[in-house]
Amino acid sequence: MQLVHCLVAACSVALLSSLQPNAEAVALRPNKVTDDSVCDLAHDTIGFLGGSMLIPAGASQSDQVDAYFRLASTFVALKCADGQLLIVQGMSGSSIAPVALRNVASSACAAATVARTEITVPLGGRAFPGFELRCVISKRDELAAKLSQLEQADPMSALKARLQAAARDPAAGTASSSGVTSEAKDCDKVTLASLLQGGACKK
Repeated sequence: MQLVHCLVAACSVALLSSLQPNAEAVALRPNKVTDDSVCDLAHDTIGFLGGSMLIPAGASQSDQVDAYFRLASTFVALKCADGQLLIVQGMSGSSIAPVALRNVASSACAAATVARTEITVPLGGRAFPGFELRCVISKRDELAAKLSQLEQADPMSALKARLQAAARDPAAGTASSSGVTSEAKDCDKVTLASLLQGGACKK
C-alpha cells in the first residue's frame, strides 16, 4: 500500500483527508485488544512514540512538544475516525507530555470535551504518577489540515535536523522528557510504516 511508505514529512492534507477511515478497532500498541469505538494510544503514549524517532531531552521544549504532537496526530489522522473515543496517556512529572498530548486531544476533539484523569502508569515493575486524557474525536479533517500547515511552515526534515543536533551536543541530557530512559533510535527516515507497525525504526 503506497500510503504507508510515505514519510511523515511528505503526507499532505489531501492524502490524509482522502482516507476517511471507517470506525474499526484502533490501537497504537501492536496486538492490544480494543473495540471499534476507541482510538487507543495508551498506555504511556509519549514513552511508546519515543521509540520511533530520536527526541533528545537536550532539544528545546518546543521542538520536543512538536515532535510528539506530530507523531501522535499523524497516527490519529491516518487510523482513527470521528466519533471514536481518543485515549492518550503521559507521565505527570514530564514537562513535555502534558503539553503535547493536550495539543493532540484539543486538535482532534472539541477542547471543552477533553477530560483528564490522574492515573498510575506501570513501567519496568514500578508505578509512576500519570494522567489520561479522553475525548470524542470530532475534528479529524481539521487535524489533518493542521499537520499539513505545520509541514509547510516547518518541514519535518528541519525539525529532525534540530533534534539530531541537540543529541550531538555533549551537554544534552540522556533521560527522556517523560522521565523514563528513552528507547529512541536515530533513524535516517521516520516512515508512516514504522509508526503504524509499532514504532520501530526503519534503517
